[in-house]
Amino acid sequence: MQVSFGNRKIATAQSLKFLGLAIDTTLNRKHHIGELTSRMNKASYAIRSIKPFMSLDALRSTYFLYARSIISYGIIFWGNSSHS
Repeated sequence: MQVSFGNRKIATAQSLKFLGLAIDTTLNRKHHIGELTSRMNKASYAIRSIKPFMSLDALRSTYFLYARSIISYGIIFWGNSSHS
């Protein structure tokens, strides 16, 4: 399907990022999960790196501030999906 505005044709994108959520043309979560995996790997490395120097309470706080916020952001949109 070609979409045009005025005399210009608008290109179709396979995926886009909207408010931090990766959305593709089929409303599939695979692209978004791939991005989350990358961000969670970084969070895991950060927590693992500070583990020898921090108490368990500080590590737990770091998890909730950094890793859990990444996981829980936008879950309301994907949680209502029919394939969840």
